[in-house]
Amino acid sequence: MIDSALRVAKGTGLLLLVGLLSWRIIVSGMAEYYSQQDDRAEAVEALLWQPLQPQGLYQQALTQFESDPPAAERLLQAAAWADPSDALVYLALADLWVKANRVPEAWTLVAVADALGPMRPPVLSRSADFWLRQGQWDRVLARWSNLLLNRPENAKQLFPVLLRVAENPASRLLLQPFLEHPPAWWLQFFSYTAQKAQSPETVLSLYQARRRRGDPLDKVEQQAYLGRLLRDKRWLDAYLAWLNGLDDRQLTVLGNVYNGSFELPLTSVGFDWQVLPLRGVMVETAQTYGARGDRALHISFNGQRAQFRHVLQYLFLEPGQYRLRGWVRVDQLRTERGLRWTMRCAPDRPVLVASELFLGSDDWRLFGVEFTVPESDCMAQVLRLELEGRAALDFEVEGDIWFDDLSIARLEDR
Repeated sequence: MIDSALRVAKGTGLLLLVGLLSWRIIVSGMAEYYSQQDDRAEAVEALLWQPLQPQGLYQQALTQFESDPPAAERLLQAAAWADPSDALVYLALADLWVKANRVPEAWTLVAVADALGPMRPPVLSRSADFWLRQGQWDRVLARWSNLLLNRPENAKQLFPVLLRVAENPASRLLLQPFLEHPPAWWLQFFSYTAQKAQSPETVLSLYQARRRRGDPLDKVEQQAYLGRLLRDKRWLDAYLAWLNGLDDRQLTVLGNVYNGSFELPLTSVGFDWQVLPLRGVMVETAQTYGARGDRALHISFNGQRAQFRHVLQYLFLEPGQYRLRGWVRVDQLRTERGLRWTMRCAPDRPVLVASELFLGSDDWRLFGVEFTVPESDCMAQVLRLELEGRAALDFEVEGDIWFDDLSIARLEDR
């Protein structure tokens, strides 16, 4: 009988232990559930289940931040004791201490927070806000940089602010660390700056600072920089910057028309061939029979309506008389009027001269046309291949065309 009583007691004790553990699990689970809610009032409800739940304490402190700072401070200190690893708690406490004129201690707390959560986006954002209020721009930019590395989508909010930093000569020096060791977001920011900066001098300053480092510039940087110079009609600056960026192989195809043999890749940078995307049109350099070298320019149209003028090159010709010539082969090119090469004063002035129209089918043959670059208001020129047309049906085009050995010679030099 004693044995039976013991067994009953043990069974009852086990049931009580299981019940107690189950209750603790439920309590902890409910506290954790409420602490993770986005709504602050719901997060505070975690304290009903677990009075020292750190997130609940943190959220309750935030509700009393303005109305009762001493109470908020006690709650934050309790949260820090409950979870010493939560960087956001230290950042909130630092804000309170700044308001209480305890600035040195606040800076120490933020340093702890930065060490605990160096790459967590919420911590980076709050830390940057803190240092911004303290006027510590070097620390602000360092945290924004990490924020952009972790959350590239923040570029939409941060790039306009960084641009204002870049546009002010006094604050531009703060960007020096990024110029010396460009982070992954730098190329995107430089392209943004090249497009949006009010003054081209901002773009020029950043570009020259990068060049002074002596490291090879990325194609994206060069393209953005030259694109801005061309947009601002700074033709000489653009030509010299592009020329200085050419390597030994590229210099071998330098002429009045650059890479007119189409032996090198088309980069769409500066005074190289620029190929703009257009639906229904494929532009490439490829091997083909009868080419003067290994490759020729090939444009293929799939029959869609296309107002094509998407292959061009900026030129830097002195005033005088010239002759454009090249080789062409058309392959079942069907369109109402045809394709032609045009020459204009840049950026898009009236046509100085237009070549014959190309359409139909024909084997390789030579074509040419003479033109004059005027003495004034024509520092740079645009050589462009375009589809001739006026009505909508004129721009329905199908078939292929090839070009090779395009060149421009000054007539006095013949």
